[in-house]
Amino acid sequence: MTLVNPKKTLLLLFLVLLSLNCLNYGFKGALPSYLKTIYISLFDDQTYRVGLREELTNKLNDAFIRDNTLTVIDNPDSADLIITGKITRVQEKYVAITEQENVEERQYWVYVKVECLNTKIDKNLWAENLSRFGVVSAEGDIDEIDRAIDFAVDNLVEDILTKTIAAW
Repeated sequence: MTLVNPKKTLLLLFLVLLSLNCLNYGFKGALPSYLKTIYISLFDDQTYRVGLREELTNKLNDAFIRDNTLTVIDNPDSADLIITGKITRVQEKYVAITEQENVEERQYWVYVKVECLNTKIDKNLWAENLSRFGVVSAEGDIDEIDRAIDFAVDNLVEDILTKTIAAW
C-alpha cells in the first residue's frame, strides 16, 4: 500500500493551477484598461501624391483591426483614442554613388507627423514626427518607386500601431 504525501499533493495541485492560469496570459500592451476604442482620421497630405493619404489611413485602420487590442470605430465623438496625422513630405535621396558620380541606389522617404489623443483625459497619449524609407535601384521605374513608398508606408503603419498599443 502506497501512502500519499499531502505536501507533494498540494504542491502538484498548486503547479497545475498555476500552469492553467498562465495559459490565459496574453500581451495587451501598456494601455490603460479603460481605453477600448480608436478612431483614425483621414491623414492630411502636404505632398499631394495621389492616393497616399488614403493608402496610409486604410492600412492603419486594417492594422488596428488585425491587432484587435482596440476596436476601430467610425465616430470620433465616441472614441477613447483618436489618431490624426499629416504626411509632410516624400523625399528622394541618393545613397549609393559610384566614383564616377553615378547613382546606383535611391531611397524614397515618407515623413509624417502623428498625434494620438486620449479623449478620456484630453491629452496626447503620444505625438511624434516619424519617417521611413524604401529603396529603389538607379534604373527604377515608377512601379519600383511606388513599391518603395508602399514599403515605407507599411513600416510607418507598424510604428504607429506599436507606439499606440505600447503607449510609449
